[in-house]
Amino acid sequence: MNIEDFEMAPLQILEEDYNSKDYIRYMCFFAGVDFGMVSLQSEKLPLKSKQSFSIRLNLIEYKKQLMENRFGFFSGISLGYQQIGFQDNFSFINRDNQAIVQLDSIDYLKNQLRSFSVSVPIMFEINSKNTFEKNMHFSFGVQAGYRYANSTYHKHKTNEATIIRKNSENIYVNPYQIEACVRVGFQNLTFFASRSLTPLFSPNKFQTEYYPIVVGLCIIPTNTKPNQTDDFDF
Repeated sequence: MNIEDFEMAPLQILEEDYNSKDYIRYMCFFAGVDFGMVSLQSEKLPLKSKQSFSIRLNLIEYKKQLMENRFGFFSGISLGYQQIGFQDNFSFINRDNQAIVQLDSIDYLKNQLRSFSVSVPIMFEINSKNTFEKNMHFSFGVQAGYRYANSTYHKHKTNEATIIRKNSENIYVNPYQIEACVRVGFQNLTFFASRSLTPLFSPNKFQTEYYPIVVGLCIIPTNTKPNQTDDFDF
């Protein structure tokens, strides 16, 4: 009788249990914290790259397997914050039910458009392996979201003080957002890119349509390998 046979049996059972909730969890690469840089791809509104970024907290994920863990769909819920910093000195104002740009003589240190959002992805996922170790993963799909708490932020200095002005006036930022998304990576290292399919401002409310692009990295993935290596055959 070989003792090693008894020790390996539970691992073999887990390896073949493709419907295990824990097994599926480590083969879905969405939940965690995403950080990305924002671009508008426009010369009319040049951005300050260091002030233009997006943070998303991907709270919940649900994966539906199609063929073990190699193919499947996943969804979830995300809470996001997006900040766009502009190089030029201007203000967005609401005039005659339109959002317009009004040039300012003030030299702003910060001229930003900020918004919070909640969103839900619908993604198709492909994995090179059915196990976590040395797995290349790729997913694509759309992410639908709702923007709220939109505001502008201005900061400049005078000889006497630093002036900060926040404005939550309605400048017709589009509350509804649909993005085309791609996620690719190795094990729990995930890069992502998204391009908005809906304009930044509500249709017919701004002179030019802008479609934000975000490229970044999942900086805090939740599907890290377990501390107890005996629990999973990774």
